[in-house]
Amino acid sequence: MDSTTVLRDNLADLTSYGLLTVGLLILGFAVLDVITPGSLRTMVWREGHRNAVVLAVSQVLGVTLAVAAGIAASVGLELWRGVLYTFVYGVVTIALMAFAFVLVDLLTPGRLGSVLLEDDDHGPAVWMGAALFVAVGLAVAASLSLF
Repeated sequence: MDSTTVLRDNLADLTSYGLLTVGLLILGFAVLDVITPGSLRTMVWREGHRNAVVLAVSQVLGVTLAVAAGIAASVGLELWRGVLYTFVYGVVTIALMAFAFVLVDLLTPGRLGSVLLEDDDHGPAVWMGAALFVAVGLAVAASLSLF
C-alpha cells in the first residue's frame, strides 16, 4: 500500500470518528441538560457555574473514554461498520449515564440535579455525580476490552 493510500484512509478514519465524537458529545450534553434543572448551557457558558462545569466535563471524559474504546474495538472493520458500532456504543453510554444519574437521584434525599446545581461550592454531591459519569465511561471502555 503506498503512502498516498495510507494518508487517504487515515484522513477518512480521522474525519469520520472525529465528527462522530463531536456529535456524541453534543448529544451527551443535550441529554444532561434534560435531566438537570435549568439551562445547563447557560450555567456552563454564561454563568460559569462551577458545579455545572464539573458535571459537564466529567460527562465529556466518560463519553470520550467509551468512544475511544469503541474506536479501538473497531480496528480492522470496514470504516462504515466501525463508525456505526462506535455510534451505538456512544449512545448506549449516554443512556447508561442518564439512567445512573436518575437512579442516584431517586435514591438520595432531595432532587440531585437541584442539589448539584443550586450552589457553587463544589460540594461532595457534585463530585459523586462526576465520578459516576467517569465510572460509566470506564466500565464501557473495559467491556470493549480497551484495558
